Amino acid sequence: MRSRPLQAVLVMLVLSLLTACSSIPTAGPVGTIEATAEAEPDARFVNNPPPPREGAGAGEILNGFLVAGIGVSDNYSVARSYLTESMAQTWEPEEEITIYRSDYKISSTPTEGQLQLQVEVAGYIDAAGIRRNVGPGTTESMTVQMEQVQGQWRVAEIPSGIMISTADAANLLQSHELYFYSSSYQYWVPDVRWFVNRQGIATNIVTALINGPAPYLQGAVTSAFPENAALAVESVPIESGTATIDFTQDILTATDNLRRQQMEQQLRVTMTGLNTVNSVELRAGQPIPFERDPDLVLPKLDPAVPSRQIVISENELAFFEGGQLTPVNDVPSVAGFDPVDPAMSYDGKNYAFLNDERTELMATGEGQTVRTITVGSNLTAPSYDPANWIWTAGTADGRSYIRAVPPGGGANNAIEVLAPWLGNRTISEIRISRDGARALIVAQQSGQSQLLLSGVSRSEDGVPQTLSDPISLNPTGAIDTAKWVTETSVVVADTSSEDSVIATLIPFSAGADEFSPLEGLQHLSAGTGRTNVFAQMGNSIFGVVGNSWTDQGVTARDPAFAG
Repeated sequence: MRSRPLQAVLVMLVLSLLTACSSIPTAGPVGTIEATAEAEPDARFVNNPPPPREGAGAGEILNGFLVAGIGVSDNYSVARSYLTESMAQTWEPEEEITIYRSDYKISSTPTEGQLQLQVEVAGYIDAAGIRRNVGPGTTESMTVQMEQVQGQWRVAEIPSGIMISTADAANLLQSHELYFYSSSYQYWVPDVRWFVNRQGIATNIVTALINGPAPYLQGAVTSAFPENAALAVESVPIESGTATIDFTQDILTATDNLRRQQMEQQLRVTMTGLNTVNSVELRAGQPIPFERDPDLVLPKLDPAVPSRQIVISENELAFFEGGQLTPVNDVPSVAGFDPVDPAMSYDGKNYAFLNDERTELMATGEGQTVRTITVGSNLTAPSYDPANWIWTAGTADGRSYIRAVPPGGGANNAIEVLAPWLGNRTISEIRISRDGARALIVAQQSGQSQLLLSGVSRSEDGVPQTLSDPISLNPTGAIDTAKWVTETSVVVADTSSEDSVIATLIPFSAGADEFSPLEGLQHLSAGTGRTNVFAQMGNSIFGVVGNSWTDQGVTARDPAFAG
């Protein structure tokens, strides 16, 4: 086992109450969608921090307590030893985890027994494992009350939770996907959470799952678990690869046979994300009985998209696949509309595109005419959802709106999707996820780029209604385009016809990964996985090999996979 150098632990030995200050080295990248900090060469992770030193000053005790937050053994017993007895009983270490980006600072205050703690924050994780990242320069300050207990300084008042560096977070935390049903029950929708990687993580995952989706997904997804679902025993044992989940007896009266199968299915797809689990058993004092229900649907998990792309070649729609261009048969000419930004339905039979002024969204398909389905200003590239709704965003009176057109529909039955949180944001791209439950949005606000993820709420018959208050995926710089790569990763870029552009892959549960720069990268497309990312430069299409770009040898523009 590796341990942090003694310097990091003993740095406070020379400090007293009036001169308390401290710092701990920051470290490397962690987590889904977050800014990174460089690790110091001698940074080490420990999970056996030292207990309080007799006679230590107040500042050293507070520093020791913060360092001990990574010691999860015996319910954080070492960290609790730095607290007063009453504080140790009420302190909840995982109520909120603060991840800090750079050295924290402890300083004295004019009031005896009080210390000031200041930290630059990278993100927070709440008790449900929901992570909220914040931008560089975000700081938090708190007053900590210290108290002498039998002549020894102890922490008497501090908010529940632990503080860890980005480097320690990479070792201490584990991301995990909870899975919920799409509103149609046709797809699994991932909800990425973060948990302390320790004994009992399976229990925390199950508890979070039965408590429901993250706020941004509420109304966009469905859970099989009734509101009164609760564990009878706060433990999920795993034996020979089987996780046993014991519910209270209420679960039997609140569910029917189909619902129980859906519960089992939802638990199984979520729990088998742990290497130690390959099956689940549901109990309510005894095994929960159910029989195979013919209405049970097996949802698709991270559905793949077809390998064929739609492009514009010689001002007409064409297919691009395997380095070859082929015409799109049985569709009328679109050259007279000067098409840009084509899109294709998942079945490959319907197409949409914008005119070059981006004021008209048009649609066509096999055996169909070309028709205008919506008009506006600054329309964004169309995006098909799995139910063949076509989505775009535009601006009116200086504000953005989001519009969805039903299959076969037009301007007379287009839906303006409610998004009260939009405010003065200007949308440059909206892409609906392959499960249809989430919208990926690139927006600009006050000169800053935003990468947002919002839940799509629909009526019972599948009509889009609202986009939930989004979470931010915090791009590290300016962007104007984003595409889904998998259901838990996206690729982004700030396109330019002249400058060198770096496209960045952003997984929701790992650090960002940059591709090699490409001069004049004007457009991105993404299929299934990072090996299926493409870019346009001029009238040439490039594909990714490793982290580099390779010319595909065709003359075309605006490539787009289905969706």
